[in-house]
Amino acid sequence: MEHKLGIKINDLEDDLVVSVSANNLSLAVVKHEGKIYALDSKCTHEGGPLGEGHIDNGELICPWHSGAFSLESGAADENTPWVTDVKSYRVRVDATTGDIYVEE
Repeated sequence: MEHKLGIKINDLEDDLVVSVSANNLSLAVVKHEGKIYALDSKCTHEGGPLGEGHIDNGELICPWHSGAFSLESGAADENTPWVTDVKSYRVRVDATTGDIYVEE
């Protein structure tokens, strides 16, 4: 099932993480090196708000305890063993409208 996020690609600044809710999803969305990524918005450690995190070397860093997650896959960085993987969503950008969609 595909969900429209209610934001457009031009709404995103490079490497600035935003929180987005769409239907039953709560996501951390970021544009990094020209590509859009969407991950679950809660850290697997203590539920930290990943939508308030930052990007470092292609990873989303939790603002609470610095858990690190791959933007590509949601995989937890082995150097932050206190976290487990978060779900990563396939993203599609409508080339005509700039609307962003995720596939659940």
